[in-house]
Amino acid sequence: MKFANVRELKNKTSEILRNAEKEAVIITSKGKPRAIVTAISEEDFEDYLLEKSVALQDMLAESQAEYHSKGGVTLEDYLSKRKRKSG
Repeated sequence: MKFANVRELKNKTSEILRNAEKEAVIITSKGKPRAIVTAISEEDFEDYLLEKSVALQDMLAESQAEYHSKGGVTLEDYLSKRKRKSG
């Protein structure tokens, strides 16, 4: 793990980003940790965006509430019923 202060981040951004591809870089300000710069894959970035999406979280909560209010079917029950019908 490497450390860089805010001034280094400002002056050596490209170098710090290259280093972050190999290992996490802790950014400090006045000697205290403030942020972590680390590599991220496109897939992880998509997951991060979805996880942080307020709109998506609201839709999921609304769907879950509707599921519970209407007495939805569990995946296991659905698959079990489907298997019985086809077999």
